[in-house]
Amino acid sequence: MDWPTILLNSLWAGLFAAGLGVLLTAPSRYLVRNLLCGFVGRGTRDICMGWSLGQHWSTLIAAAVVVMVAVAVSRRHTVAPVVLICGVLPLGAAVAMFNLILGLMRVSAATGEALTRASVVLTASLGTVFTTSLAIAIGLGAGISIAGFLRRDEGVAV
Repeated sequence: MDWPTILLNSLWAGLFAAGLGVLLTAPSRYLVRNLLCGFVGRGTRDICMGWSLGQHWSTLIAAAVVVMVAVAVSRRHTVAPVVLICGVLPLGAAVAMFNLILGLMRVSAATGEALTRASVVLTASLGTVFTTSLAIAIGLGAGISIAGFLRRDEGVAV
């Protein structure tokens, strides 16, 4: 594992999450939580991938960890939705989504063999976007379930 690269990518993801908080007009008290959740989420995903876990399983685990970190750093362990949203968005399939959009433009203008190649790229990108988004959703659900189970005797809402 390349620790300096993991830390640098995690830092950028944390800054991206905090920037999303600003863009989504989150109260300033949530910005540090956004940064922390984005940092830990991306770091967890990269570490899991460094341990030879697949990208989608790593993303699922990282999304669950984002929920656990958000619960741990929030007062009364009640998490604002903006913290979860900003924490998991850096885990998304942004490159695949961009390739999907480019693929749609290419398919609409291609013919013959170029159409076949563009269709394959489009299908692969669509699959990546779908499975990554599904992994994030399942990870969020798993994290919320785990947090709810761990905090059920305290009557805490996630």
